[in-house]
Amino acid sequence: MREMIKLENLSKSFAGLEVIKNISFTLSEGEVLSIIGPSGSGKSTMLRIITQLERADNGTLSVDGMTMFRSVDGKAVYSKPEELRKIGLKMGLVFQSFNLFPHFSVLRNITEAQRAVLKRDKAEAEDKAMNLLKKMGIADKANQYPFQLSGGQQQRVSIARALALDPEMLFFDEPTSALDPELTREILKVIRELAEEKMTMAVVTHEMHFARAISDYAIFMDKGVIAEEGAPDELFGNPKEERTRKFIASFEE
Repeated sequence: MREMIKLENLSKSFAGLEVIKNISFTLSEGEVLSIIGPSGSGKSTMLRIITQLERADNGTLSVDGMTMFRSVDGKAVYSKPEELRKIGLKMGLVFQSFNLFPHFSVLRNITEAQRAVLKRDKAEAEDKAMNLLKKMGIADKANQYPFQLSGGQQQRVSIARALALDPEMLFFDEPTSALDPELTREILKVIRELAEEKMTMAVVTHEMHFARAISDYAIFMDKGVIAEEGAPDELFGNPKEERTRKFIASFEE
């Protein structure tokens, strides 16, 4: 199976505090990886490093056979900018806070990066955007602005914007944490549909039942390390580590 992400011994510190300690995992084409764990365990930082929003201190990361960075004498050495750009185009990231441009319409939020990054012309970019908005069930919102949308609708625009660049992988950083339960269900449905289409994904989430149902593999992070990992039924149904059990149980109370 084609290996899309191979992460080895990733480490990262902020102001002398080590927030990620020697983390390793692989993600293959078409797989869904769920990443769970308490706030501050390093989950979001790890996604930000993979998607080039943060720099690693040490470790090695290969993306679809290309090296983003590798460990040399205890430090992460990054590849050249043109290689990093190629790698970046393979990935999309959906944030918990939507990160839409408030002064752009929904349509322009989705076309802007297509035109700037992929050099698509206006008509092609708008055609791609409208097809994605139809897929998300919000084609009628194309000319509205983010403030006119519900949180769930804004998040669907964010997902459409990520998909517009034709990534081979999608990363979700707690995509439902800013939403109420009804809107959360909307977004989880969209992610489930993407999983059914065999989109390669890594999802940081607190939605335990969803993570168990959708994942091919699951990781529990705590205090910057992978405390436990394995098949979803094992990790969620019969965790071996006490701290994993306590964390999962806290969502069932």
